Amino acid sequence: MIARNLSDACPTLFTSLSNKSVELPTDIVREIFETTARNFPRTGAKLAGLCKRTQYWMEWIIYETVVLDHPPTRTSAFLRTIDARPAEFFYQRVKNLYLSYTLTLDEAQKILSVCSGLTHLTCWAQSSQRLGWLLPLLSSSTLTRLSIKLDMLKTRGPLFSFSDKIFQGLTHLEIVCPPPVNTGMSVDWTTLMELPKLKHFIIGNLFSRDHFYLLPIIRGLLDASASLEVLTILSKDPQMLEALDCQEFNDPRLVIFPRFNWPLDLPTYWKNLYTGELDAWEPSAQKGMKQRLERSQRVRRELIHYYQR
Repeated sequence: MIARNLSDACPTLFTSLSNKSVELPTDIVREIFETTARNFPRTGAKLAGLCKRTQYWMEWIIYETVVLDHPPTRTSAFLRTIDARPAEFFYQRVKNLYLSYTLTLDEAQKILSVCSGLTHLTCWAQSSQRLGWLLPLLSSSTLTRLSIKLDMLKTRGPLFSFSDKIFQGLTHLEIVCPPPVNTGMSVDWTTLMELPKLKHFIIGNLFSRDHFYLLPIIRGLLDASASLEVLTILSKDPQMLEALDCQEFNDPRLVIFPRFNWPLDLPTYWKNLYTGELDAWEPSAQKGMKQRLERSQRVRRELIHYYQR
């Protein structure tokens, strides 16, 4: 379709090219294909089917981000691919992995055992029956973005800490379903404030019956973290929202959303992640940036008004 439209628009050019053998360098041809696949995400699979060379090029893009949610057939297909390919294939290509709550523990373990070269992992798999199962699978990782439940990394020790090397390179961290106050899981939240590269932190969903104890921790993180740019709270609990309002944080870095997929519905959220049209961290980052801009503009107006008096 693209070539036909171009030939209609530039008949002289295409007549000239048709009479000559034009051969572009391989690296330029590859760049053209990769740029097309990134700008039009749904074209990658079609381009991969042209020949073995384009298949090789496109697989680096197709497998760069893997999103496994609905439908279950996508997860089944990916598991079959794992059986058919060497582990090195996934180590080299898969960099962003989203495992939703629809996956079982066994499925998640199988996938993560080969996808060991990740920079971004979102893992919400069903795993409450086995504490700490994720820790050995991430021991050699170089993650910069991580979204997990803390019990996936909890060891037998009495106190969970963010001082483990897994957390030291993170710029983005999301704690999903943080432990309620009476679960018996103790967390040293002060180590969260010491993470050297943390820019974006998300925690939720928060409920008044379980998570009031986190309010001073949220304040401490805003006060103590030198690198933090956005702190997002996920909650639609009226009492929790009222308690947050009473805290008077007055910090433009604090963003409150009612749910993780805000403002999209769930099917659209997962589809947009899959097609590359959405970065899961982007909505709250944009909201934080907007709040910081509004605050700086307000301060500027107040200063102008002060000096004009």
